[in-house]
Amino acid sequence: MRSLPLLTILLVLLAGCEERATAPFTPPGGEPYVIIEQPAAVPGTARYSEVIRFRWRSGPPTPPDSVRFLWSAIIDTTGAYNPGFDILADINEHGERYNGWWSHWIPYDAPDDSGSSTIIGDDEELVSGTYYLFAVQAIDRYGTVTGTFGADTNARLFRVQRSRGALLTIFEPLLGGFKFIGVIQNPVQSGVPSGTPLGFRWQADASGYGGEVAGYRYGWDVPDTDAWTTPYRIDNTTALEAVFNAGTHTLTVEAVDLSGAVTRAVIVIETVLFPMERNLLWIDDFPGGTVQSPLYEMPSEANHDAFWLATCGRAAGFEPARDVYDCREHLDTPPGIGTIGLYKNIIWTYSSSSDAWQSIVHFTPESRIGQGGQQQVNYLPIFLVKGGHLWTAGRADRGGGLAAVLEPAARSFPTHLACEITGNRDGCDGDRSGVRSMPYRDYCVSMIDKIDGVIRRDPAMPYRSIRHYDVMAYAYKDGTDIVTARHAGLPGRLDLRDEVTSPGRYFDPDSLDGLGGFPYVEVYDPAYWMNEKSLPHQICFHPIYRMRARGGASALDREAVALWVTPYEEIVPAVKSGVAVAAPSVHFGFPLWFFTPGATDSITTVIFSEWGILHDE
Repeated sequence: MRSLPLLTILLVLLAGCEERATAPFTPPGGEPYVIIEQPAAVPGTARYSEVIRFRWRSGPPTPPDSVRFLWSAIIDTTGAYNPGFDILADINEHGERYNGWWSHWIPYDAPDDSGSSTIIGDDEELVSGTYYLFAVQAIDRYGTVTGTFGADTNARLFRVQRSRGALLTIFEPLLGGFKFIGVIQNPVQSGVPSGTPLGFRWQADASGYGGEVAGYRYGWDVPDTDAWTTPYRIDNTTALEAVFNAGTHTLTVEAVDLSGAVTRAVIVIETVLFPMERNLLWIDDFPGGTVQSPLYEMPSEANHDAFWLATCGRAAGFEPARDVYDCREHLDTPPGIGTIGLYKNIIWTYSSSSDAWQSIVHFTPESRIGQGGQQQVNYLPIFLVKGGHLWTAGRADRGGGLAAVLEPAARSFPTHLACEITGNRDGCDGDRSGVRSMPYRDYCVSMIDKIDGVIRRDPAMPYRSIRHYDVMAYAYKDGTDIVTARHAGLPGRLDLRDEVTSPGRYFDPDSLDGLGGFPYVEVYDPAYWMNEKSLPHQICFHPIYRMRARGGASALDREAVALWVTPYEEIVPAVKSGVAVAAPSVHFGFPLWFFTPGATDSITTVIFSEWGILHDE
């Protein structure tokens, strides 16, 4: 039998394919439909602006062939406008009544997203105060159409209202974030040192009222925004770096939505002179008692002052009458940025109840930034950027120390700053702005823990207890760290002073009723929880001292409690007069007053020598 030619076989196969393609076919179960993603569904009747962009995506199992949409004021069966009429139920029950309301069919994959979005109100007039319906219908390649409509899927019921404008959020790495709505705002004012580079960025959100941002524009020292001719651009979300050496300068940023509503932000920058001509400022933010407690659980104001005045007195040119800022004498407020700018070096001693320290260090997560108004700018990173040196130390139990960066509701420990800055313990999918907080960005701390604090209850947490267990017995130098290793003068061990640990005293290690150790300590990047979260240390994390816990099996044993601050160590301050050097800053997560004076004197010698201010002795 003779075989058929190859061409004949191919023609037969093609004919079979054509026959199968044109044969009637019943689609798999379910009607085609789409889901409206923008604006998002909300309970009840939404409120949208006069111009709305609707976006939708296909529902399973496959994308539709084409879509069409309808929009209308809510009209009942008599043809009258009636906001109380259940038009959504009527379109589901009597879809034939709406046959003439639909747009033409549009291919779902049409160019420019025209098959998956549309704008209502740009060519049409939506009347403020009026209630409307918007719905999207899909058809598949077999001719089956959507027959069911729901307010949480492919339809929206909404009331039109005039928009105040998008929510405009502005960020600057050193100054933080600010939010604005509309054009009637009190300007935000901030002082920055002369010569400080400023880099602003912004983003606006109009989704809360069903709108969409159409563009941005900005300018410095704009004389009249009403006569502004700068065009709006959707990609105009970053300002060129600005550096000012003198004067007051105003940044104006505008965001416009599709309806033409404008939000205007005004930020006034006052240039502050930073001569940095004096050697050392001590900010006393550690309130002590009027008399010394016989238990020595806290120093008296006089004893604490004497310790730090003797320490500061070892700096060349230190004058107590001029170079001490007592926060209590200033109603618990921090010194102004103008005062900070007079100095090359600062010691800030804080307490767990330090209002001034808390107001400066506290960080507002991006998701919690308030609208307009004034907020305290953390000028300590600005001081570091200018080449200033910081020595921060103090009582750091509970909310003290670097944990002051956290909102009170977020102060459970250990806390992962990058993921849990808002207190959310569900992982890193939320607000990650904690990477811009001072402890993370400037001190290189990824995680904060406490001896005495609100300890989290996660199932993976090891046993935690204060009494005779997690408390610190002493601290030892971390000679394995490359920065610490080059400072041979640092004492190898820090012990509590005799007055603090004598029999019957609050920190007596042999007392069965007492704590058996020292709890006023903050811990940084604890290994047990860093491992639990598979979290590496930042490359700039450099411990000076680590603690030994009273309980050798404590999760806090051998963890870091004092750090070098190195991101700015190569900067030489541009000072008006006097000697200035490039050097690291330091941070102690515990108050040094409680430890042996000989060891603390050695620490002072190393730090002041590093800073170039040690008085010839």
